[in-house]
Amino acid sequence: MNIYLDIDGVLLINETNASPYANEFIQAVLKEYPETTYWLTTHCWRGENITDRTLGPTLKESSRKLLSKIKPTEWGEYKTDAIDLSEPFLWFDDDLFDHEKRELIKHHKLSSYVPVDLQSNPNQLRDCIEIIAGK
Repeated sequence: MNIYLDIDGVLLINETNASPYANEFIQAVLKEYPETTYWLTTHCWRGENITDRTLGPTLKESSRKLLSKIKPTEWGEYKTDAIDLSEPFLWFDDDLFDHEKRELIKHHKLSSYVPVDLQSNPNQLRDCIEIIAGK
């Protein structure tokens, strides 16, 4: 299974603070899917990967060391451009554009999108760890 991760609003609750359970979530994802976890974030867009600079300072050292294991993606206007829709996946993101939603529906993959809403549930990544472990 492929795992696609956004940063802002998912792993970062704001520009300078990691989300609650971000460290545990990253560790759980990479324990279960060390070879098939991908960045799907504006911090890794069109070939420029600045995820470590953006996210790294907010994480514990043990999690920061794992960031290089997450593969970058390249996408154009829509993040779904980078998703391999022919493979099973989970996509953790706080925002879904209408076009992206239509693309997921077209490929019968809307249930693979995991909406993260840290404003409503600041501890949601704890629940997402259970999703990762259960798949």
